[in-house]
Amino acid sequence: MPKLNVALTLRGLAVAFFMEALVMYAATAVVIWAMISGEAKALLTDSALVVLTGAAAIWLTFASKGILKGKRWARSAGVFWQLIQLTIAFGTLEASVLGGLAIAIPSMLVFVILFNKKIVEATSESNN
Repeated sequence: MPKLNVALTLRGLAVAFFMEALVMYAATAVVIWAMISGEAKALLTDSALVVLTGAAAIWLTFASKGILKGKRWARSAGVFWQLIQLTIAFGTLEASVLGGLAIAIPSMLVFVILFNKKIVEATSESNN
C-alpha cells in the first residue's frame, strides 16, 4: 500500500471541502436569483433554503480552513457532510444514475480518507 503524505492529503481534503462550499454558494445564488427575478413561487420556503445553503457554504469554508490546521472538529464536520451528500446521491440515483454517482463517488472517497489512521492522528486533540 502506498505511503500517505499527510500534509498533502489534508490539503486535498481542504480543496474538496472548499469545492463543496462553492457548490453551496452557487446553490444559494441560484435561489436568490430566482427570488429576485420573480421565478420563486414559495418565498418562505426559498428564504429558508437560502439560509440553509448559505450556512452550509460558510460552514464548509470554515471546515476547509480547519482541516488544514489539523482540527478534529473539521474532520467531524467533513464526515457529517459526506453522509448528507451520500443521502442526496442515493435519492438522485432514482432520477439519474450518472448524477447520483457523480455525487456519491467523491463523497465516498473523502469519507474513507477522513477515517485513514494517519489523518485521524493528524487531527487528534493532542495535535490541536
